[in-house]
Amino acid sequence: MKTTFRISVMILVAAFYGCQKSDVSMGVSSSINSDGAFSGTIVNDSNRIDFIKAYNCIVDNQNVIKDSIILGKSAVSSSGKFSVVLTKPILSKIGTSPSGVVVSDTAAMIGYMDGFFAYKGGINTGTVTKGYYNLIDSTKAEFSDSEFLYSDRAFTIIGTETYVSSYNGITYNYTSNNNIIFKKGWNEITYIESYSKTPTTSTTVETNSNTVTSFMQWRYIPNSAPISTINAKTRGVHSIAKPRFLFR
Repeated sequence: MKTTFRISVMILVAAFYGCQKSDVSMGVSSSINSDGAFSGTIVNDSNRIDFIKAYNCIVDNQNVIKDSIILGKSAVSSSGKFSVVLTKPILSKIGTSPSGVVVSDTAAMIGYMDGFFAYKGGINTGTVTKGYYNLIDSTKAEFSDSEFLYSDRAFTIIGTETYVSSYNGITYNYTSNNNIIFKKGWNEITYIESYSKTPTTSTTVETNSNTVTSFMQWRYIPNSAPISTINAKTRGVHSIAKPRFLFR
């Protein structure tokens, strides 16, 4: 599979849509071990789910989704608890890093879990993802996600990518801070983004790392929910358009 490398709102671009201030300083243990075994609790609407399947999208050279494979599955209890073991996904070469970012081993092969399909009574009702989304107001937003990636070796991605561009009188400032340590096997990598704008500027700051924070929780997103208007009181989460992130 042909891939290219870019750390921005994507690093080799895995589609986060699927096949279709918080306690940010508090670090907690990753929920997955290198063999792919992990468990969690879905914190909202658990009565609407009784089963989940972890999937990996199969794409062509233009990143068009052609199919998906199931990496693992688990029943979901009435309290939202699940436990799953992921199998090894399809791997792709990581490629060349952008300016300012150093990949310690560009021959590394990476695969990923794109997310969970959620089911009730055998019918797909939505997806499950681990993250935090907050639409603060019309000019600010922040969100974070955990991605689960498999590596065929230990390596690191370290450095900062920045660029500035202008269009129609607006200056766009972008920064991506990267401090990722991969171990051989499965890894939990976190993505945190803050966004703000004024009439003349737009500023985006991303952080990609191994730091798992306590406010990132497993959440159910029904197929019927508009991505931009999930209500915090009924769904436990505000959301803006979910980011594309990490490795495709």
